Amino acid sequence: MTQISAGTHGRSPAPARTAPRLPGIRVMAHPRRRDQAEALLARLHGADRALVLDPEPEGPPGPLRTAAAAWAGPYGEARHRLVLQDDVVPAENFLDLVAEAVRSRPDDPIAFYSNWNHWNGSAVRLAALSGAGWAQAIPDEYAPSLAVVLPRALAADFADHAQRLLAHGTPPDDEALSAFLRERGRALFIAVPNLVEHRGGDSLVGNDVQGPRFSPCFADDAGGGRRGSSTLQALDFYPHFFKGHVYGIVPTGPGGGHTKAYWDETVQRTGVDPVLVREAARREPTPAALLRDLAGAGLHIHHATAAWTAAVLYGITLERLPAPTDAGSRVPDPAVRARAVETIPLGGLAQVVGLPLLHRVMEPLRRLTEEGLRAGAELAAATRG
Repeated sequence: MTQISAGTHGRSPAPARTAPRLPGIRVMAHPRRRDQAEALLARLHGADRALVLDPEPEGPPGPLRTAAAAWAGPYGEARHRLVLQDDVVPAENFLDLVAEAVRSRPDDPIAFYSNWNHWNGSAVRLAALSGAGWAQAIPDEYAPSLAVVLPRALAADFADHAQRLLAHGTPPDDEALSAFLRERGRALFIAVPNLVEHRGGDSLVGNDVQGPRFSPCFADDAGGGRRGSSTLQALDFYPHFFKGHVYGIVPTGPGGGHTKAYWDETVQRTGVDPVLVREAARREPTPAALLRDLAGAGLHIHHATAAWTAAVLYGITLERLPAPTDAGSRVPDPAVRARAVETIPLGGLAQVVGLPLLHRVMEPLRRLTEEGLRAGAELAAATRG
């Protein structure tokens, strides 16, 4: 392992009384991104922080090699290990927020990022829209590993597990972490809003084909909005808007697996007739007018209609959420909710439309999304009633 201590770069160490709250910090990177990784490390404080470089930089791309080294000991007095990838941007007051998160979930694996158009992006967005401060990750999707904290014993176990995997190949680190947690029956919890953003730029492992990979609700984009205290647990239906198409994600059985299928094949799980979803935009003048406005502004009617449908499914899902089982309340912070609303169409269409056009039509697109959320809630309420 190549490990370079952060030394005295960046901020001064935190006062002694707060140091024990911080996990050990490792920033993992390929040598081609060393400058970027060192700049990230310099933004963080604490005595136990280091840069971990790919131990085989000339080998085929494989972040699991670096992850295995980043999660390994020694751990010193730290009770947790935080591993960040080099291409993240931490939120303001990031480490204070991390310390708070670890205090509230000291025994749990925690992620601080999710991709806005992947399955767990939907879980995070639903949590943000409903006022929850945590989303339980969908276990059989990859673990969003850009910024993760593990309790010390679990970190050591995963480091050993990753080394064993490397003897037979180099699976992606996010898939390896997801399988590792499933095998041990450990749920991953994602902080809402997310505490890091993906920087973007060239991917070293071919992920550029996924288009922009941003958070569904990054804390700094939500104006520093407060986090809720309740947890959004596993659901029987998640809306999923991906590359201009709308899907539903549903459990496949008691084993924890999930499957993705087009929304009209899965929404009946919620008790809502898909015909009513299709007709919703025609029942009232406002969504129909907004769809025409968006088409006139250059957004293809197919994409605008897909955004509407996705918003309706989010509204249905939110209306069906069970009451929190923990002590926390669910009243969404307005700024957090507003950002989650925006990223329903942004996350679902960025790969096929491009962000410049979406930003130009954001105002009518935001209004259309709000109308869809309202219409979906009404459909779910009528079905339940």
